Amino acid sequence: MKSKSRQRHISRCGIIAFAAILLLLTAMPLIAFAEEPLIFIDFEDGTISGFIVRGTETERENNGTGILHASTDAARSGDYSLLITDRQRAWNGVAFNIAPFIKAEVTYEISFWVHAKTPDTSSFTLSTQITETGPPWINLSVPIDIGVSDGWVQIAEEHTYSQSDIDTGHITVYIENSTADAEFYVDDFSVTALGGGAAWNPLTDPITSNKIGTFDGFDYEFWSERGDGETKMQLTGPGTFWCSWAEARNILFRTGKKLGSVMSLEEYGNVTIEYEATHNIESGHVSYLTAYGWTQNPLMEWYIIEQHGEYKPGKTLVDTVIIDGAEYEIIIDTRTNQPSIEGTQTFQQIFSIRKDHRTEGIITVSDHFKAWEELGLDVSGKLYEVSMCIEAYGTSGRGNGSISKHILTVGDTIYGDAPDRTPAPQETLPPPPTPDTPAESSPDPIPDISDKKPTPPENSGGGDFFWWGIALAACGIAAVAIVYLVVLLNKNKK
Repeated sequence: MKSKSRQRHISRCGIIAFAAILLLLTAMPLIAFAEEPLIFIDFEDGTISGFIVRGTETERENNGTGILHASTDAARSGDYSLLITDRQRAWNGVAFNIAPFIKAEVTYEISFWVHAKTPDTSSFTLSTQITETGPPWINLSVPIDIGVSDGWVQIAEEHTYSQSDIDTGHITVYIENSTADAEFYVDDFSVTALGGGAAWNPLTDPITSNKIGTFDGFDYEFWSERGDGETKMQLTGPGTFWCSWAEARNILFRTGKKLGSVMSLEEYGNVTIEYEATHNIESGHVSYLTAYGWTQNPLMEWYIIEQHGEYKPGKTLVDTVIIDGAEYEIIIDTRTNQPSIEGTQTFQQIFSIRKDHRTEGIITVSDHFKAWEELGLDVSGKLYEVSMCIEAYGTSGRGNGSISKHILTVGDTIYGDAPDRTPAPQETLPPPPTPDTPAESSPDPIPDISDKKPTPPENSGGGDFFWWGIALAACGIAAVAIVYLVVLLNKNKK
Protein backbone atom coordinates (compact mmCIF):
# COMPACT_ATOMS: atom_id res chain seq x y z
CA MET A 1 0.00 0.00 0.00
CA LYS A 2 1.35 3.42 -1.01
CA SER A 3 1.94 5.93 1.69
CA LYS A 4 0.21 9.32 1.60
CA SER A 5 3.62 10.94 1.22
CA ARG A 6 4.39 8.84 -1.84
CA GLN A 7 0.97 9.61 -3.30
CA ARG A 8 1.59 13.33 -2.76
CA HIS A 9 4.97 12.95 -4.53
CA ILE A 10 3.35 11.26 -7.52
CA SER A 11 0.54 13.83 -7.65
CA ARG A 12 3.09 16.65 -7.46
CA CYS A 13 5.13 15.01 -10.22
CA GLY A 14 2.05 14.77 -12.43
CA ILE A 15 1.28 18.46 -11.97
CA ILE A 16 4.89 19.44 -12.72
CA ALA A 17 4.99 17.23 -15.82
CA PHE A 18 1.74 18.75 -17.09
CA ALA A 19 3.06 22.27 -16.47
CA ALA A 20 6.33 21.48 -18.28
CA ILE A 21 4.50 20.14 -21.32
CA LEU A 22 2.17 23.16 -21.33
CA LEU A 23 5.10 25.58 -21.21
CA LEU A 24 6.85 23.80 -24.06
CA LEU A 25 3.68 23.84 -26.17
CA THR A 26 3.36 27.56 -25.41
CA ALA A 27 6.96 28.30 -26.35
CA MET A 28 6.95 26.38 -29.64
CA PRO A 29 4.41 28.55 -31.50
CA LEU A 30 6.07 31.70 -30.18
CA ILE A 31 9.34 30.58 -31.74
CA ALA A 32 7.70 29.34 -34.93
CA PHE A 33 5.78 32.55 -35.53
CA ALA A 34 8.41 35.15 -34.60
CA GLU A 35 8.02 37.76 -37.32
CA GLU A 36 10.99 39.11 -39.27
CA PRO A 37 10.82 42.81 -40.22
CA LEU A 38 10.47 43.58 -43.91
CA ILE A 39 12.64 46.64 -43.25
CA PHE A 40 15.03 47.01 -40.33
CA ILE A 41 17.47 49.92 -40.07
CA ASP A 42 19.76 50.39 -37.05
CA PHE A 43 22.26 52.88 -38.60
CA GLU A 44 25.22 50.68 -37.61
CA ASP A 45 26.84 51.33 -41.00
CA GLY A 46 27.47 54.89 -39.77
CA THR A 47 25.23 56.52 -42.41
CA ILE A 48 21.74 58.00 -42.51
CA SER A 49 20.64 54.83 -44.35
CA GLY A 50 18.31 56.38 -46.91
CA PHE A 51 16.37 58.60 -44.51
CA ILE A 52 15.41 62.13 -45.56
CA VAL A 53 14.07 65.20 -43.76
CA ARG A 54 10.40 65.70 -44.50
CA GLY A 55 9.67 69.09 -46.00
CA THR A 56 8.79 70.96 -49.17
CA GLU A 57 11.13 71.80 -52.03
CA THR A 58 10.60 75.49 -51.28
CA GLU A 59 11.72 74.94 -47.69
CA ARG A 60 14.86 73.17 -48.89
CA GLU A 61 15.72 76.05 -51.20
CA ASN A 62 15.07 78.76 -48.58
CA ASN A 63 15.21 78.11 -44.85
CA GLY A 64 16.01 74.41 -45.05
CA THR A 65 14.20 71.52 -43.40
CA GLY A 66 16.79 70.12 -41.02
CA ILE A 67 20.01 68.14 -41.02
CA LEU A 68 20.40 64.41 -40.41
CA HIS A 69 23.46 62.92 -38.70
CA ALA A 70 24.58 59.38 -37.98
CA SER A 71 25.35 59.92 -34.29
CA THR A 72 27.20 58.01 -31.57
CA ASP A 73 25.90 60.30 -28.80
CA ALA A 74 23.02 57.93 -28.05
CA ALA A 75 22.00 54.51 -29.38
CA ARG A 76 19.32 52.04 -28.39
CA SER A 77 21.36 49.15 -29.77
CA GLY A 78 24.90 49.10 -31.12
CA ASP A 79 26.82 52.34 -31.46
CA TYR A 80 24.81 54.54 -33.84
CA SER A 81 21.44 56.26 -34.09
CA LEU A 82 19.98 58.96 -36.36
CA LEU A 83 19.96 62.53 -35.04
CA ILE A 84 17.98 65.41 -36.56
CA THR A 85 19.02 69.03 -35.91
CA ASP A 86 18.30 72.48 -37.39
CA ARG A 87 14.59 71.83 -37.88
CA GLN A 88 12.46 74.80 -38.94
CA ARG A 89 8.88 73.51 -38.75
CA ALA A 90 6.97 70.97 -36.65
CA TRP A 91 6.46 68.76 -39.72
CA ASN A 92 10.20 68.60 -40.47
CA GLY A 93 10.67 65.04 -39.29
CA VAL A 94 12.83 62.01 -40.06
CA ALA A 95 11.20 60.20 -42.99
CA PHE A 96 11.64 57.01 -44.99
CA ASN A 97 9.91 55.98 -48.25
CA ILE A 98 8.45 52.49 -47.80
CA ALA A 99 6.46 52.38 -51.07
CA PRO A 100 8.91 50.13 -52.96
CA PHE A 101 8.80 47.47 -50.25
CA ILE A 102 5.17 46.97 -49.25
CA LYS A 103 2.05 45.37 -50.73
CA ALA A 104 -1.53 46.57 -50.85
CA GLU A 105 -4.11 45.35 -48.33
CA VAL A 106 -1.45 43.96 -45.97
CA THR A 107 -1.35 45.25 -42.41
CA TYR A 108 2.08 46.43 -41.30
CA GLU A 109 3.47 47.42 -37.93
CA ILE A 110 5.57 50.58 -38.30
CA SER A 111 7.95 51.14 -35.40
CA PHE A 112 10.44 53.82 -34.37
CA TRP A 113 12.43 54.08 -31.15
CA VAL A 114 12.73 57.74 -30.15
CA HIS A 115 14.99 59.57 -27.69
CA ALA A 116 14.46 63.28 -26.95
CA LYS A 117 17.49 65.60 -26.91
CA THR A 118 16.11 69.16 -26.64
CA PRO A 119 13.92 70.55 -25.13
CA ASP A 120 13.48 68.58 -21.91
CA THR A 121 9.98 67.43 -22.92
CA SER A 122 8.19 67.63 -26.27
CA SER A 123 5.40 65.92 -28.19
CA PHE A 124 6.12 63.25 -30.84
CA THR A 125 3.76 61.81 -33.48
CA LEU A 126 4.19 58.89 -35.90
CA SER A 127 2.63 59.82 -39.26
CA THR A 128 2.50 58.74 -42.88
CA GLN A 129 2.17 60.71 -46.12
CA ILE A 130 0.90 59.48 -49.48
CA THR A 131 2.62 61.06 -52.52
CA GLU A 132 5.57 63.42 -52.22
CA THR A 133 3.55 66.52 -51.46
CA GLY A 134 0.35 65.10 -49.95
CA PRO A 135 -2.45 65.05 -49.07
CA PRO A 136 -3.26 62.78 -47.48
CA TRP A 137 -1.23 63.10 -44.32
CA ILE A 138 -2.27 60.59 -41.67
CA ASN A 139 -1.38 60.68 -37.99
CA LEU A 140 -0.88 57.02 -37.11
CA SER A 141 -0.33 57.70 -33.41
CA VAL A 142 -1.70 60.22 -30.96
CA PRO A 143 0.82 62.85 -29.81
CA ILE A 144 3.11 61.35 -27.16
CA ASP A 145 4.99 63.50 -24.65
CA ILE A 146 8.56 62.24 -24.23
CA GLY A 147 11.21 63.73 -21.96
CA VAL A 148 14.97 63.41 -22.12
CA SER A 149 14.91 61.44 -18.86
CA ASP A 150 12.53 58.88 -20.42
CA GLY A 151 15.37 57.47 -22.51
CA TRP A 152 14.36 55.36 -25.50
CA VAL A 153 10.62 55.11 -26.11
CA GLN A 154 8.99 52.98 -28.80
CA ILE A 155 6.28 54.51 -30.99
CA ALA A 156 4.61 51.78 -33.04
CA GLU A 157 1.30 51.61 -34.88
CA GLU A 158 -0.41 49.37 -37.43
CA HIS A 159 -1.59 50.54 -40.85
CA THR A 160 -2.88 49.06 -44.12
CA TYR A 161 -2.22 50.78 -47.45
CA SER A 162 -4.38 50.52 -50.58
CA GLN A 163 -3.21 49.74 -54.10
CA SER A 164 -3.81 53.35 -55.11
CA ASP A 165 -1.51 54.42 -52.26
CA ILE A 166 1.26 52.15 -53.50
CA ASP A 167 0.78 53.20 -57.12
CA THR A 168 1.88 56.74 -56.18
CA GLY A 169 5.40 55.37 -55.68
CA HIS A 170 5.90 57.51 -52.59
CA ILE A 171 4.70 56.57 -49.11
CA THR A 172 6.76 58.09 -46.32
CA VAL A 173 6.53 57.19 -42.66
CA TYR A 174 7.98 59.79 -40.33
CA ILE A 175 8.36 61.06 -36.78
CA GLU A 176 7.42 64.72 -36.31
CA ASN A 177 7.63 66.94 -33.25
CA SER A 178 5.30 69.78 -32.26
CA THR A 179 8.27 71.92 -31.15
CA ALA A 180 9.69 73.36 -34.36
CA ASP A 181 13.35 73.42 -33.29
CA ALA A 182 13.34 70.23 -31.20
CA GLU A 183 16.27 67.86 -31.70
CA PHE A 184 15.87 64.12 -31.24
CA TYR A 185 17.29 60.69 -32.06
CA VAL A 186 15.63 57.68 -33.70
CA ASP A 187 16.92 54.11 -33.85
CA ASP A 188 15.92 50.53 -34.76
CA PHE A 189 13.32 51.53 -37.36
CA SER A 190 11.27 48.57 -38.61
CA VAL A 191 8.32 47.70 -40.82
CA THR A 192 6.83 44.26 -40.21
CA ALA A 193 4.02 42.49 -42.09
CA LEU A 194 1.62 41.07 -39.52
CA GLY A 195 -0.07 37.69 -39.62
CA GLY A 196 2.57 35.23 -38.41
CA GLY A 197 4.79 32.84 -40.32
CA ALA A 198 8.17 31.31 -39.71
CA ALA A 199 11.09 33.65 -39.15
CA TRP A 200 12.90 34.49 -42.38
CA ASN A 201 16.30 32.83 -42.88
CA PRO A 202 18.33 34.80 -45.46
CA LEU A 203 20.41 31.78 -46.53
CA THR A 204 17.54 29.38 -47.13
CA ASP A 205 14.43 31.46 -47.79
CA PRO A 206 14.30 33.22 -51.17
CA ILE A 207 13.10 36.81 -51.48
CA THR A 208 10.12 37.06 -53.83
CA SER A 209 8.82 40.60 -53.21
CA ASN A 210 10.30 44.02 -52.53
CA LYS A 211 12.65 43.87 -49.57
CA ILE A 212 15.60 45.82 -48.20
CA GLY A 213 17.98 44.81 -45.42
CA THR A 214 21.50 44.10 -44.23
CA PHE A 215 23.22 40.72 -44.17
CA ASP A 216 26.86 39.76 -43.51
CA GLY A 217 28.05 43.37 -43.72
CA PHE A 218 26.33 44.17 -47.04
CA ASP A 219 23.08 45.95 -47.83
CA TYR A 220 20.77 44.04 -50.15
CA GLU A 221 17.69 45.07 -52.07
CA PHE A 222 15.07 43.34 -54.20
CA TRP A 223 13.06 45.96 -56.08
CA SER A 224 10.30 45.29 -58.59
CA GLU A 225 8.49 48.22 -60.18
CA ARG A 226 5.15 46.41 -60.44
CA GLY A 227 5.66 43.24 -58.40
CA ASP A 228 4.75 41.18 -61.47
CA GLY A 229 6.22 38.07 -63.08
CA GLU A 230 7.99 35.16 -61.44
CA THR A 231 10.97 36.56 -59.56
CA LYS A 232 13.32 35.25 -56.91
CA MET A 233 16.50 36.33 -55.11
CA GLN A 234 18.51 34.11 -52.77
CA LEU A 235 21.32 35.49 -50.62
CA THR A 236 24.31 33.13 -50.45
CA GLY A 237 26.93 34.97 -48.39
CA PRO A 238 28.59 38.37 -47.87
CA GLY A 239 27.47 40.43 -50.86
CA THR A 240 26.64 37.35 -52.95
CA PHE A 241 23.35 36.04 -54.32
CA TRP A 242 21.62 34.29 -57.19
CA CYS A 243 18.41 35.40 -58.87
CA SER A 244 15.90 34.40 -61.54
CA TRP A 245 13.04 36.19 -63.26
CA ALA A 246 10.37 35.79 -65.93
CA GLU A 247 8.04 38.39 -67.43
CA ALA A 248 8.83 41.17 -64.98
CA ARG A 249 8.37 44.80 -66.03
CA ASN A 250 11.46 46.18 -64.29
CA ILE A 251 13.38 44.45 -61.52
CA LEU A 252 16.73 44.99 -59.78
CA PHE A 253 18.61 42.51 -57.59
CA ARG A 254 21.58 44.04 -55.82
CA THR A 255 24.03 43.93 -52.92
CA GLY A 256 26.51 46.59 -51.85
CA LYS A 257 26.62 49.52 -49.43
CA LYS A 258 24.11 52.30 -48.99
CA LEU A 259 26.41 55.03 -47.76
CA GLY A 260 23.73 57.56 -46.90
CA SER A 261 24.72 60.51 -49.11
CA VAL A 262 27.31 61.81 -46.66
CA MET A 263 30.29 62.44 -48.98
CA SER A 264 30.93 62.57 -52.72
CA LEU A 265 32.80 59.73 -54.36
CA GLU A 266 35.80 62.03 -54.78
CA GLU A 267 35.84 62.54 -51.00
CA TYR A 268 35.84 58.78 -50.39
CA GLY A 269 38.81 58.35 -52.73
CA ASN A 270 39.39 54.95 -54.28
CA VAL A 271 36.25 52.85 -54.87
CA THR A 272 36.55 49.42 -56.51
CA ILE A 273 34.49 46.25 -56.91
CA GLU A 274 36.06 42.84 -57.45
CA TYR A 275 33.46 40.35 -58.60
CA GLU A 276 32.62 37.04 -60.24
CA ALA A 277 29.19 36.55 -61.78
CA THR A 278 26.93 34.68 -64.17
CA HIS A 279 24.33 36.30 -66.41
CA ASN A 280 22.04 34.24 -68.64
CA ILE A 281 19.18 35.74 -70.63
CA GLU A 282 16.90 34.80 -73.48
CA SER A 283 17.48 36.20 -76.92
CA GLY A 284 16.15 39.73 -77.30
CA HIS A 285 15.65 40.22 -73.56
CA VAL A 286 16.79 43.45 -71.87
CA SER A 287 19.10 42.82 -68.91
CA TYR A 288 22.34 44.20 -67.46
CA LEU A 289 25.12 42.88 -65.23
CA THR A 290 26.35 46.13 -63.75
CA ALA A 291 27.95 48.12 -60.99
CA TYR A 292 25.22 50.45 -59.88
CA GLY A 293 24.31 53.30 -57.58
CA TRP A 294 22.90 56.74 -56.94
CA THR A 295 24.06 60.17 -55.85
CA GLN A 296 21.94 62.87 -54.22
CA ASN A 297 22.13 66.66 -54.50
CA PRO A 298 22.00 66.38 -57.44
CA LEU A 299 20.04 63.17 -57.90
CA MET A 300 21.79 60.89 -60.41
CA GLU A 301 21.56 57.18 -61.23
CA TRP A 302 24.77 55.58 -62.51
CA TYR A 303 25.68 52.30 -64.20
CA ILE A 304 28.94 50.60 -65.14
CA ILE A 305 27.61 47.81 -67.35
CA GLU A 306 29.85 44.77 -67.77
CA GLN A 307 27.44 42.66 -69.83
CA HIS A 308 24.09 43.32 -71.46
CA GLY A 309 21.69 41.79 -73.98
CA GLU A 310 21.03 43.14 -77.46
CA TYR A 311 19.61 46.39 -76.11
CA LYS A 312 22.07 49.08 -75.06
CA PRO A 313 20.59 51.70 -72.70
CA GLY A 314 20.85 55.46 -72.86
CA LYS A 315 20.24 58.01 -75.60
CA THR A 316 23.23 60.29 -76.10
CA LEU A 317 26.76 58.99 -76.73
CA VAL A 318 29.23 61.35 -75.07
CA ASP A 319 32.58 59.65 -75.73
CA THR A 320 34.55 56.40 -75.51
CA VAL A 321 37.19 55.96 -72.80
CA ILE A 322 39.71 53.33 -71.68
CA ILE A 323 39.29 52.19 -68.06
CA ASP A 324 40.63 49.00 -66.47
CA GLY A 325 42.24 48.14 -69.80
CA ALA A 326 38.98 48.09 -71.77
CA GLU A 327 36.86 50.43 -73.89
CA TYR A 328 33.68 51.84 -72.36
CA GLU A 329 31.10 53.96 -74.15
CA ILE A 330 29.83 56.87 -72.03
CA ILE A 331 26.13 57.39 -72.67
CA ILE A 332 23.65 59.66 -70.85
CA ASP A 333 19.90 59.92 -70.59
CA THR A 334 17.35 62.03 -68.71
CA ARG A 335 14.53 60.26 -66.89
CA THR A 336 11.41 62.39 -66.53
CA ASN A 337 8.95 61.72 -63.72
CA GLN A 338 10.26 58.21 -63.11
CA PRO A 339 10.79 56.10 -59.95
CA SER A 340 13.90 56.93 -57.93
CA ILE A 341 15.25 56.69 -54.40
CA GLU A 342 13.47 60.01 -53.77
CA GLY A 343 10.15 58.86 -55.21
CA THR A 344 8.99 60.04 -58.65
CA GLN A 345 11.60 62.50 -59.92
CA THR A 346 13.35 63.82 -63.02
CA PHE A 347 17.05 62.95 -62.96
CA GLN A 348 20.08 62.16 -65.11
CA GLN A 349 21.42 58.67 -65.84
CA ILE A 350 25.07 58.08 -66.69
CA PHE A 351 26.17 54.78 -68.27
CA SER A 352 29.64 53.36 -68.83
CA ILE A 353 29.05 50.39 -71.15
CA ARG A 354 31.89 47.93 -71.70
CA LYS A 355 32.36 46.90 -75.33
CA ASP A 356 34.01 43.54 -74.57
CA HIS A 357 31.62 41.84 -72.20
CA ARG A 358 32.89 40.02 -69.12
CA THR A 359 31.50 38.39 -65.99
CA GLU A 360 34.46 38.72 -63.63
CA GLY A 361 37.21 41.20 -62.85
CA ILE A 362 37.82 44.48 -61.02
CA ILE A 363 35.75 47.61 -61.67
CA THR A 364 37.50 50.83 -60.64
CA VAL A 365 34.39 52.87 -59.96
CA SER A 366 36.37 55.99 -59.01
CA ASP A 367 38.06 56.04 -62.45
CA HIS A 368 34.66 56.07 -64.15
CA PHE A 369 33.53 59.02 -62.03
CA LYS A 370 36.74 60.86 -62.94
CA ALA A 371 36.14 60.17 -66.63
CA TRP A 372 32.55 61.39 -66.40
CA GLU A 373 33.68 64.57 -64.67
CA GLU A 374 36.35 65.22 -67.33
CA LEU A 375 33.60 64.96 -69.96
CA GLY A 376 31.66 67.73 -68.22
CA LEU A 377 29.08 65.54 -66.46
CA ASP A 378 27.96 66.49 -62.96
CA VAL A 379 29.16 63.85 -60.48
CA SER A 380 29.41 66.22 -57.50
CA GLY A 381 26.49 64.64 -55.63
CA LYS A 382 26.83 62.78 -52.35
CA LEU A 383 27.26 59.04 -52.91
CA TYR A 384 24.13 57.24 -51.73
CA GLU A 385 24.92 53.74 -52.96
CA VAL A 386 27.49 51.53 -54.68
CA SER A 387 26.39 47.98 -55.50
CA MET A 388 26.68 45.03 -57.86
CA CYS A 389 23.36 44.61 -59.61
CA ILE A 390 21.49 42.44 -62.09
CA GLU A 391 18.65 44.35 -63.72
CA ALA A 392 15.99 43.09 -66.13
CA TYR A 393 13.47 45.13 -68.05
CA GLY A 394 10.43 44.36 -70.17
CA THR A 395 7.25 42.36 -69.68
CA SER A 396 8.48 39.36 -71.67
CA GLY A 397 11.59 37.22 -71.45
CA ARG A 398 13.34 35.37 -68.68
CA GLY A 399 16.82 34.93 -67.27
CA ASN A 400 18.91 34.17 -64.25
CA GLY A 401 22.25 35.18 -62.80
CA SER A 402 24.46 35.27 -59.76
CA ILE A 403 27.13 37.25 -57.95
CA SER A 404 29.43 34.59 -56.50
CA LYS A 405 32.28 36.89 -55.43
CA HIS A 406 31.92 40.46 -54.22
CA ILE A 407 34.68 42.51 -52.61
CA LEU A 408 33.86 46.19 -52.29
CA THR A 409 36.48 48.78 -51.36
CA VAL A 410 35.32 52.28 -50.37
CA GLY A 411 38.24 54.48 -49.38
CA ASP A 412 40.07 52.64 -46.59
CA THR A 413 37.20 50.24 -45.85
CA ILE A 414 36.92 46.78 -47.41
CA TYR A 415 33.66 44.86 -47.41
CA GLY A 416 33.77 41.15 -48.17
CA ASP A 417 36.65 38.68 -48.14
CA ALA A 418 40.29 39.82 -48.11
CA PRO A 419 40.82 40.98 -51.69
CA ASP A 420 43.05 39.22 -54.20
CA ARG A 421 44.31 42.07 -56.32
CA THR A 422 45.30 39.77 -59.20
CA PRO A 423 42.50 40.13 -61.76
CA ALA A 424 40.96 36.92 -63.03
CA PRO A 425 41.52 36.13 -66.73
CA GLN A 426 39.09 38.09 -68.85
CA GLU A 427 37.46 36.44 -71.86
CA THR A 428 35.49 38.23 -74.52
CA LEU A 429 32.00 36.78 -74.56
CA PRO A 430 30.33 35.98 -77.87
CA PRO A 431 27.54 38.38 -78.77
CA PRO A 432 24.06 37.30 -77.71
CA PRO A 433 21.97 35.60 -80.41
CA THR A 434 19.86 37.83 -82.64
CA PRO A 435 16.07 37.68 -82.30
CA ASP A 436 15.88 35.57 -85.49
CA THR A 437 18.43 33.03 -84.25
CA PRO A 438 17.37 30.70 -81.44
CA ALA A 439 19.71 30.42 -78.50
CA GLU A 440 21.89 27.29 -78.47
CA SER A 441 20.50 26.34 -75.06
CA SER A 442 18.14 27.65 -72.44
CA PRO A 443 19.56 29.73 -69.58
CA ASP A 444 21.71 27.78 -67.14
CA PRO A 445 19.74 26.38 -64.23
CA ILE A 446 19.85 28.18 -60.91
CA PRO A 447 22.33 26.41 -58.62
CA ASP A 448 20.78 24.24 -55.93
CA ILE A 449 22.09 25.37 -52.54
CA SER A 450 19.54 23.48 -50.48
CA ASP A 451 22.12 20.91 -49.41
CA LYS A 452 24.54 23.54 -48.14
CA LYS A 453 24.36 24.09 -44.42
CA PRO A 454 23.88 27.82 -43.81
CA THR A 455 26.08 29.62 -41.33
CA PRO A 456 24.20 31.62 -38.69
CA PRO A 457 23.78 35.24 -39.86
CA GLU A 458 25.48 37.92 -37.80
CA ASN A 459 22.44 40.18 -38.03
CA SER A 460 19.65 39.36 -40.42
CA GLY A 461 17.26 41.94 -39.01
CA GLY A 462 15.71 43.27 -35.86
CA GLY A 463 13.64 40.24 -34.87
CA ASP A 464 10.85 40.24 -32.34
CA PHE A 465 13.00 40.28 -29.21
CA PHE A 466 10.06 40.41 -26.81
CA TRP A 467 8.45 37.18 -28.00
CA TRP A 468 11.77 35.44 -28.37
CA GLY A 469 12.52 36.33 -24.72
CA ILE A 470 9.21 34.90 -23.56
CA ALA A 471 9.74 31.75 -25.62
CA LEU A 472 13.23 31.17 -24.26
CA ALA A 473 12.10 31.86 -20.71
CA ALA A 474 9.28 29.34 -21.10
CA CYS A 475 11.72 26.74 -22.42
CA GLY A 476 14.04 27.39 -19.46
CA ILE A 477 11.25 27.02 -16.92
CA ALA A 478 10.10 23.83 -18.63
CA ALA A 479 13.62 22.41 -18.52
CA VAL A 480 13.93 23.14 -14.79
CA ALA A 481 10.56 21.53 -14.15
CA ILE A 482 11.56 18.36 -16.02
CA VAL A 483 14.82 18.10 -14.06
CA TYR A 484 12.88 18.51 -10.81
CA LEU A 485 10.47 15.79 -11.96
CA VAL A 486 13.33 13.38 -12.60
CA VAL A 487 14.82 14.07 -9.15
CA LEU A 488 11.49 13.37 -7.44
CA LEU A 489 10.99 10.14 -9.35
CA ASN A 490 14.45 8.95 -8.32
CA LYS A 491 13.63 9.68 -4.68
CA ASN A 492 10.43 7.66 -4.96
CA LYS A 493 12.36 4.64 -6.16
CA LYS A 494 14.44 4.58 -3.00
